[in-house]
Amino acid sequence: MIRPFVPVISWAAALAILAAPLQARIERKARPTTAALITVGLITLLLVLPLVILAQRLYHELVEGATLMHQFSADGPLRTRLEHMPAVSGAITWLVSRFQVERQFDLAAGLVGKQASAWLGGSVWFLTQLALLFLTLFYFLRDRRDILSFFRTFLPLSIAEGDQVLAKISLTVRSSLYRNLLVKVIQGFLGGSMFAFLGLPAPILCGAAMAVCAVLPVMGTAMIWGPAVLFLVFAGQWWQAVVLTVWGLFVVGLIDNVLYPMLVADQLRFHPLAVFFAIFGGLLAFGFAGVVLGPVIMAVASVLLEIWQVRNQPSIC
Repeated sequence: MIRPFVPVISWAAALAILAAPLQARIERKARPTTAALITVGLITLLLVLPLVILAQRLYHELVEGATLMHQFSADGPLRTRLEHMPAVSGAITWLVSRFQVERQFDLAAGLVGKQASAWLGGSVWFLTQLALLFLTLFYFLRDRRDILSFFRTFLPLSIAEGDQVLAKISLTVRSSLYRNLLVKVIQGFLGGSMFAFLGLPAPILCGAAMAVCAVLPVMGTAMIWGPAVLFLVFAGQWWQAVVLTVWGLFVVGLIDNVLYPMLVADQLRFHPLAVFFAIFGGLLAFGFAGVVLGPVIMAVASVLLEIWQVRNQPSIC
C-alpha cells in the first residue's frame, strides 16, 4: 500500500534533512508554519524551474543529436575526412555496417518521439507526485521535532544510541546528495560548458550524460568526453582535442576531490566501491529513491553493528 509513495517520502525526508538548518534560521523570525512555507517555496524555485527548463533543452538536443549523428554516419563531413585515413576509415566502415549504425539512429530518433509522447501522457502523474513531495516536505519541516520524537519511541536503543543512528542517517543523506548528486551535477555542468565553448553538438545532453556517468567508478565522465576527443582528432581540430582532454582529466575528473570535503566536513569513511554498490542496489530495489535509501540502509547497518560491538565489549573491572 505504501510502496508507491516510497520515493516521495524518501526524497521529502532527504530534502528536509538538507533544509533543516535553513528552516531553523527562518524560525527565529517567523512561526514554524510560515518558515516551512518559505523554505518549501525556496526549494521549489531552486529545483523545479531549473529542472523544467533543463528537460526541455534535453529533449531538443536529443532530437538534434540523433539527426546530426545520422548525417555524420551517412555522407557528412566526418565520413569525407575519414576517407583520407584508410586504416581508421576501414574500421569505422566495418563498425557501421556490422551494427547497422544508420538504422539504429533512425530507430533512436523514432524512440525519442514515442518516449516524448509517453512522458507528456504521464505528466499528470508526475505533477501529482511532485505536489505530494512538497506537501510531505512541508510537514516534515514544520513538525520535524515531533516526528523525530515519535521515531525514537520505536527504536530499541538508548537515547544516546538513538541519537547516534539519527546523526548517521543525517550525515549519510547529506553525503549522498552532495557527493552523488550535487557534485556530479557540477561535473556535468563543467563538462557541458566546455562542450559549448568548443562548439561541440548537444552540450547540455552531453553534460547530463557526464553527470550520470560520474557515478561510475574508473572511467566515469571519460565515457562521454573521451569519444568527443576522438571526434575532434578525426576532424583535425587538434587544439580543441587537447583542451578537452586536459579539462576532462584535471577539472571535471578531479573537482570531486576538491568539492566534497568542502561540502561535507565529516567523512563517512565508507570505501567508494561499497558506496557504489549501495547506490546501485538501492536503484534496483527502490528506483530513483535508491540514491538516498541505498546508502542510508548501509549506514544504519554499520552504526547498528558499532552499537552491538560496544554493547558486547567485555567490561573492565
